[in-house]
Amino acid sequence: MDAKEYIAAFDEVKADFEKSVAEFGLPFEAKETQLRETRVCVAEQCGCHCENGNASLWLNWISPACVACRTGERTATFFTSLKCSRHCYFCFNPNQEDYEYWLSHKRDIAGELREAHAAGAGFDCLAITGGEPLLFKSDVYAFLDAARELYPQAHVRLYTCGDFLDDACLAELRDRGLDEIRFSVKLDGDEALAPEHARTLDAIERAVAFIPDVMVEMPVGPHDGLAMKELLVRLDAMDVRGVNLLEFGFPLCNAEAFAERGLELRQNPYPILYNYWYAGGLPIAGSEAECLELMQFAAERGLKLGVHYCSLDNKNTGQIYQQNKGFLLDKAFAAAHGWLHFDEEDYFLKCVKVVGDDASSVLGWALGEGLVAAERDAMSEQVAAGERSVANEQSVAAGPDMKSERAVAVEKTVTSERSVAAEHTTANEAPSAAVRFVDYDESTQVVAFPCAWLPDARKAFPAVDFIESLNVVELDDSGMPVVREVDARIVL
Repeated sequence: MDAKEYIAAFDEVKADFEKSVAEFGLPFEAKETQLRETRVCVAEQCGCHCENGNASLWLNWISPACVACRTGERTATFFTSLKCSRHCYFCFNPNQEDYEYWLSHKRDIAGELREAHAAGAGFDCLAITGGEPLLFKSDVYAFLDAARELYPQAHVRLYTCGDFLDDACLAELRDRGLDEIRFSVKLDGDEALAPEHARTLDAIERAVAFIPDVMVEMPVGPHDGLAMKELLVRLDAMDVRGVNLLEFGFPLCNAEAFAERGLELRQNPYPILYNYWYAGGLPIAGSEAECLELMQFAAERGLKLGVHYCSLDNKNTGQIYQQNKGFLLDKAFAAAHGWLHFDEEDYFLKCVKVVGDDASSVLGWALGEGLVAAERDAMSEQVAAGERSVANEQSVAAGPDMKSERAVAVEKTVTSERSVAAEHTTANEAPSAAVRFVDYDESTQVVAFPCAWLPDARKAFPAVDFIESLNVVELDDSGMPVVREVDARIVL
C-alpha cells in the first residue's frame, strides 16, 4: 500500500455518497463552478471578514448569535412547534425528528429552559424558532420571561415570517427583553407571493422601532441576484441591522420543485464528507456565487447594514467542535492520542501519516522525535507543577476534567499501547514517552505523528509522501470515545 492507495478509500466513500444522493432525484452540476478558495479573494476585494475556516464572511456587523453558532458553545435553540403558516418548497423541517407529531403538538419551551438551568446549563445566546413560533405567542412570552429571569445577560433572538406581528406583539417582545428578531423573506419569482412579501417587509419596517437588532435571514437562490440587490438597498434604508445570506440547501426531499426551477446540487458539497446533523441539506450550485456577489455589491454601494454570508459549511462546524472539544478537556484521552492536535480553524483532530514501506523507515525517526518531545513535555509539566505549588494549587480548570471511568479505561489503553511500542524501540529508549506522540499499526503499516513535525520529516525523508489525516471523536456502543478518521490527503 502507498499513499495514493490509502487516500483512494476516501474517494470511494465520496463516490458512494454521490450515488446515494442521486436517488433523491436532483443531479449534481457537471463541474464544480464555485471553488471555496474564491471566498478569500472576495473578502480581500470587499474588505470583509473571512472567518471560521473561510466558511463565514461578514461586512459591517455580525450578530453575536452567529459567532456563537460556529462552535455551539453556550448557545441553544428551542422550537415551539413545527406548525407554520407558510409552505416553502425548500423547507427542511420535514427532516426533523418526529416531524408529523410536532406539526400538531407543541413543546413547553419555558419549562425546557428551566430544566436546563436546573441541570446547570449556562447560556450566552438563546433562540426561539419553529415552524412559526408566533402562532403560540403566550409560549414565546413565557420563554422570554424565563430567559430574563435565569439568564439576564443572554442574547435572545426570535425567528419569524412576520405574519402574526403587530405593534402590540412587538411591544410585548420588546418589554420582555427580546434582543434580536430575524425575519424570513422568500424570493421565488411567483407573483402570487407578492402580497405575502409586502406584509413581511411592512412587519420588518415596524419592528425597527421596537427591537434593538432587526435582521433578515434568507436562502439565496442562484437566480435571485437582481431582486436581492433591490432588497438589500431597501433594508438598508429601513435601518435594518443586518442580513444573513444563507447558502441555498436541498433538504433531500421535494426534488420535483427544485428540478422545475432548473436547480442542481453543488459538486463537492462538503469540504470534508461526514455524517452532519444539520438538517438543511446539500448546497445548491450557484447559490454561493450569488451570495459572494451580494457581499461585493454591499461594499461597493457603501451599505451600512451588516451583511453575513453563512455557507452550509459554516452550519456544520459546531458539530465538529462539540464532538472534538472533549479532546481538549480529557487530558488522559489526549495523552493516549498525543499524535493528534485540535485544529483551531476547522476543529478537526489532525496528524501526519506515512504508509506502506515508508512507514517502517520513518518509524524509528518518529520515535526519536517523540522522545525529545516527551522530555520537553515532562519538563514543562514539572515547571507547571512548581508554579501550581507556589500558587498553593488554587487554579481551577475552565471546564470539566472528564476524569472518570472513561479516563481510567483510556489509561489502561495507554499502558497496553506502551508495551506494544516497546517492541519498536531500542534498549536505551523510553517507550512510555514515545507512545504519547507516535502511533504505529504494524498490520496495516501506518505510522502517525504530530503535524508540527512535518517540516523536519520532509527534510529527513524528501522522497516520502506524507498524508494529512483528519479525525473526529465518536462514542462507541458502550459510550467510550473513539477516534474515527474521516478524510486524508497527500500533503503537497
